[in-house]
Amino acid sequence: MLLQIDATFIFVFVSFLVFVFLMNLICYKPLTMLIKKREGLLYKNKETVDETNNKKAQIVENMKKELSNAEFEGSNILKETSNKNKKEKEEAILNKKEEILDNMKNFETNISNSSVEVKNILKTEVEDYVKMMVSKILDIDKNSIYVDKNKIEEIVK
Repeated sequence: MLLQIDATFIFVFVSFLVFVFLMNLICYKPLTMLIKKREGLLYKNKETVDETNNKKAQIVENMKKELSNAEFEGSNILKETSNKNKKEKEEAILNKKEEILDNMKNFETNISNSSVEVKNILKTEVEDYVKMMVSKILDIDKNSIYVDKNKIEEIVK
């Protein structure tokens, strides 16, 4: 019993063709269209993702450039500020040195002036002391005693 072609076979064959035609209309074509639409959406989504990734990469690169520029500017500002502070510090030190030197000169002048005044006072006191001592020892009037002022200057020096 091989294959016998009779009315049943033709009916089954025709009904199979009708079934395939209907299945193609009802299922396969809509499914194929749906699959093609999904592929189109996936392709569009993939393009959108690629574009977004490219934009993201550009933004990250721009941010890195801006960050490096900001770091460079910050280091320049830091150097400038450091140099400025260093100069101000040096100027302040020089001003203080000048002020101290002026104060030392004034102090030296005051000391020398005071020294001269003290020497003059000491001369008169030594002269008075010598006169008093001689007057007591010799029992002479204090005003009549002569004191050599050169000798007193030698003593005071």
